[in-house]
Amino acid sequence: MRKSTLLINCLLFLLLVFSGTSASAQEDYFFRDNFNEAGSEFWELEPGWEIRDGELQGAGHNWARLDMAIPGDFQLTFRLNVIRGRVHLVTHNNDSGRYYSGIGGAAPELNKQYWPDTFLSDLVRGSQPTPSNTWLEVTYSSQGGDFQLLINGQEQWAYSDPDPLGIGSIAFETLEDSQVRIDDLTIRLTGQEPTAGNQPSSASQQDGEEFSWIRTGGPLGGLGYDVRMTPGNPDKMYVTDAFAGVFISEDSGKSWYPSNQGITDRTGESLDAIPVFCLTISPHNPQVIYIGTQYSGGLYRSDDGGQTWNRKTAGLTLQDGLTFRGITVDPQRPNVIYAGGEISSWAWAGDPINGREFDLTKGVLYKSEDGAETWKEIWRGDNLVRYIWVNPEDTEIIYVSTGIFDREAANSDPQAGIPGGEGILKSTDGGKTWSKVNSGLQNLYVGSLYMHPEDPDILLAGTGNNQYFQGGGVYLTTNGGQSWQQVFNAQQVNINSVEFSETDPQIAYAGNPGEILRSQDGGRTWIKMTQSEDGWGSAGVRGGFPIDFQVDPRDPDRIFANNYGGGNFLSENGGRTWQVASSGYTGAQARALALHPEHPGVVYTAARSGIFLSSDGGSSWTGLAQEPFQVLEWNAVAVDPSRPEHILAANNWDSVILSSQDGGMTWQRIPESPRGEIWFRILAFAPSLPAHGIYQSEDGGVSWQQSTEGQFSDAHVMDIAISPEDHEIVYAATSNYGVIKTLDSGSSWQQINQGLVMTQGASAVAVHPSNSQIVYAGVAFGGVYRSEDGGESWQQISAGLNPEANISDLVIDPTDPDVLYTSDHFSGVYRSHNGGETWMKFSDNLRMRAVNQLALTANGQHLYAATEGEGVYRIDLSGEPPEAVVLEESAPQANGMEESEETKEPAPQAEVEEQSQEKPDETETTDQPAEIDKQVCPGSYLPFVMGLVSLGFWKKRKIQA
Repeated sequence: MRKSTLLINCLLFLLLVFSGTSASAQEDYFFRDNFNEAGSEFWELEPGWEIRDGELQGAGHNWARLDMAIPGDFQLTFRLNVIRGRVHLVTHNNDSGRYYSGIGGAAPELNKQYWPDTFLSDLVRGSQPTPSNTWLEVTYSSQGGDFQLLINGQEQWAYSDPDPLGIGSIAFETLEDSQVRIDDLTIRLTGQEPTAGNQPSSASQQDGEEFSWIRTGGPLGGLGYDVRMTPGNPDKMYVTDAFAGVFISEDSGKSWYPSNQGITDRTGESLDAIPVFCLTISPHNPQVIYIGTQYSGGLYRSDDGGQTWNRKTAGLTLQDGLTFRGITVDPQRPNVIYAGGEISSWAWAGDPINGREFDLTKGVLYKSEDGAETWKEIWRGDNLVRYIWVNPEDTEIIYVSTGIFDREAANSDPQAGIPGGEGILKSTDGGKTWSKVNSGLQNLYVGSLYMHPEDPDILLAGTGNNQYFQGGGVYLTTNGGQSWQQVFNAQQVNINSVEFSETDPQIAYAGNPGEILRSQDGGRTWIKMTQSEDGWGSAGVRGGFPIDFQVDPRDPDRIFANNYGGGNFLSENGGRTWQVASSGYTGAQARALALHPEHPGVVYTAARSGIFLSSDGGSSWTGLAQEPFQVLEWNAVAVDPSRPEHILAANNWDSVILSSQDGGMTWQRIPESPRGEIWFRILAFAPSLPAHGIYQSEDGGVSWQQSTEGQFSDAHVMDIAISPEDHEIVYAATSNYGVIKTLDSGSSWQQINQGLVMTQGASAVAVHPSNSQIVYAGVAFGGVYRSEDGGESWQQISAGLNPEANISDLVIDPTDPDVLYTSDHFSGVYRSHNGGETWMKFSDNLRMRAVNQLALTANGQHLYAATEGEGVYRIDLSGEPPEAVVLEESAPQANGMEESEETKEPAPQAEVEEQSQEKPDETETTDQPAEIDKQVCPGSYLPFVMGLVSLGFWKKRKIQA
């Protein structure tokens, strides 16, 4: 059946090609691509590869795969330019293995690999090195088991394989520090029909190829940075995020969509994170926009309002380790641009150097006089550059602010507690020379600077650092920086952002994670608008570090804040109350998932930015971090399968377990939960029994007993699986002991690692739903293993997986236990139909492949993925979205953050008001939405097991990048 499907697929492909623009029916080729289109439906391109300027271009250790098997013998020709490094030409890429021939630098060679890690290297090698940075004509021929490689018509090698691989696809794999260009690719079939032994290609005939992941666009989160309104059209807005790139809103922040075409800089484990920090719209032409990236020294220009981007880095003296934090366009000369950044310690010192808490950084300022085509360095110093202001009346006068809250100056002395810093710089000759204008500043970490819109000699500054907060606060100058007056003392914290209203500069704002301030006299006196002691934000959501403000030019009471901790927020009453304005915009690091056992559309996620609930499959999200637990850094969540209104959750701020009896609307601290310098990673209810290392509760989490004492008391638990047949049988994946098992509810444990090959321990574990002897284990950087004897012995089952897979989760379909899913931090999600014997990639449209956790609904029809930087994804295996559910309860009062008509005008001192939490948006369905029964069941508790990590081995995550 698989072979028939493949042949049908190939015939459909031939029809598409021969009827399209790539080929005509009269020509004798199977496939041709000259890469003249902006994208291609036939290629799967990992980050680092793109179709650009009429070529297929690749860099870094990444793949470009043709999503179609070649059904028989063939001849492949293409033009190749190896600018640097080496590229692998991959052929016959299928479930069994691949051939790959290295081209570039040294002489080409042929290698063979059987998945996952059996390598037959140097089957044959040519005698001539491959020239670099020149176009070559490459021809590869495959006839039965005979292979040949020619470059510019000259044979490089020929080889006959007595045991050839079957049919498969082709791919290109660039290696580290490689850069290549490919053009004019043609594949011709040479007449031989596929043999019976041929197998379909894992690269083309993907299991689940008909399914596609849906980006839910939530929950809110990430590392937000800038927020900007378009001059003359404030309804068109932009936000940036260090995980998810650039987002655009056309409706004044109500909804957002990503726009990252052309941005090639990538970070993160899977190289999918798009690390955009700063963004500036040209005041001369709103279609011209500039952005800068984190760590990779990327500067980009868009000439179409952010729809596409072009990298502009000529003349930069640094790239690796350079983060751009601010860009400014000269208000009189549109081609004059300034870009300021941070030089990480490893870039200026050779190795990372931490101060008291953060990286020790230097700073740099660049100037372009030709619209970003070329750059020259005009300043370098001992702290990063954040904001750049040019006097519109005299553009030779420039101000630069240096420092930020979560980096330390290179000239600081952490041991002596000397903060160092540069403060505020001023130039009066267009950047040729600089002087420090710090008179009156009591803190030289100036994370925010804003120029008065009518008088350029008046500037506001926000100062302070998390480790050096003395003297932090708001400062004002009225004489062009000759002297500064502290107008607000931040009281041992810092100020992250300041801003004047452009239309009414008597109105100004300042803020930090704990408070939002407003001035109504031009910044001379300040009023605290938010009264909560737990910070600011919307109902159920804590605002992070308000790294950038944007006041609406139409209404000085309407202000946006993008957060270095997750999400964009809007206040329409001068900062007194706030609402989430992040629909469609997320860079959330989602760490855990939990599903309602009866309603597939109800999903909980614990994320770095909070804990959230969706009742419509992720179309909308509601924050559940209510006071007094309105905090960040949530890591674990679990739903009681017998009483789903009973939720348990944990975060890195409290070191306790929290319990909810109403579906997360309110929380109570469990008084007898484990205490100390520990943070919880895994929470799991036993489906068969009410319940440092592993702790166990047999009363639903009210009280706890340590389960892993003695040898395993310091087990670093990554995952837990409880037998559905016998609650006393529990398996745990640990990073320091591999897989451990108990047969007596945790009274005793044993290691069961026979046959496991581990370099960094076990990372995931799952038990067959009806046979506890069948167990699956995921190994960090080692693939998946299966045991049929309760863990006494293991066999690797990684065929089709990435050989370097860093397994993060394993899920078994409860309706068909032969169907398994696994996630890899590097390459995404895989699916198996045969109990793990073979795996197929299952990542179509999964733009963030660094998946932390999977969750499959009880009916096996909907799979959710929590990603490290783009929130939650969903795939509908039934072809239909899950049914939306109406949540009837109103949330309790939460932070006094909801607005009424009476509170539209800001008051001198904000009052906390009671208000109900907004209901999540309802998704239209053909059926009447179901309702969740929230009545608390008086029945007995299920047992509950959790894994936790101890301080000695796991660090508390902080809001920093």
